[in-house]
Amino acid sequence: MLTTDTMLNHPLTKKQNLSECRICGAPAQYANFGTISCSSCKMFFKRNANIGQLSVLNSLKPDHSLLTTSQWTLISNLYNSFDESQLSLLGKSLVDTHNSLQPMNVTYQKLVENYLLSLYETTGRYLRLNDDICKLSFTERSIVLRNAADNVPCMACAFIIHHFDLFSLDSFLKTLTLIYGHRPVSLSVWAMKFIISDIVIFKLALSLFALSKVAYIYSSDISIDSPNSSTLFHIQNKYAEVTWKYLNYRYGWYEAVKHFQSVIYCLMACTMLMAPVQSVSTHVDNVDSIVELTEVTLILDDVDEIIETK
Repeated sequence: MLTTDTMLNHPLTKKQNLSECRICGAPAQYANFGTISCSSCKMFFKRNANIGQLSVLNSLKPDHSLLTTSQWTLISNLYNSFDESQLSLLGKSLVDTHNSLQPMNVTYQKLVENYLLSLYETTGRYLRLNDDICKLSFTERSIVLRNAADNVPCMACAFIIHHFDLFSLDSFLKTLTLIYGHRPVSLSVWAMKFIISDIVIFKLALSLFALSKVAYIYSSDISIDSPNSSTLFHIQNKYAEVTWKYLNYRYGWYEAVKHFQSVIYCLMACTMLMAPVQSVSTHVDNVDSIVELTEVTLILDDVDEIIETK
């Protein structure tokens, strides 16, 4: 681990081939304090190290500060696998219809139901496009799909509601309460202050929440010590690493810490919503449909792959 003292005792500069800063990616020609860095990052470290604010810089070492090509590909896949376009259109329609002249209750309720149906359909497509879920064994996949189908709609719904401020619409709030009950909706209203507004960070957080072991405590038929724990944790660690590196790349270390904290708050808030939601028949029926359709699709894909290899 690199401390401030050892970094400052290193030769100040050492000529290198033209490269880029391993911290921010700007053009750089020299190694400062042991790593290739630009003048701005060199001065940032020097100022803060001298006043004792950066005692440990292990998270900013060259091998931790940049995303690899495979990690950028993973971020792209996680971003594109959840297509929120249809949900956004329906969210805007909910706002527009509410703002029109006295929307009919039956019409508006049907619109909300269509929005919720689209939410579960989008979740199903997302799960079928997740390579890490597809690569799991049949037993592991069954457990993961059940919990992911519970988790993902909750967080995705919260994001769309937050984005369009749907809870400010009386008709939407009343209709959702009629379908899910008072407690899940009141918890959702409370959770709005923790929802992430950045679409990229939201989708990275969604990948973490899809495989969340914390949410398993609300499922009576699944043990936290299930045999697939190490596999799931390996996937989650991969997602957590690219999330942190992306935040560090985009915002810098200090802001990245605050954004990652926001991700954790968001995940915990959504986890709290799961207990009451899992007892709602509408949600249970839709989750069953997602799991059944996804399992059949993935099994057929496995069969096709076996046939092609023969």
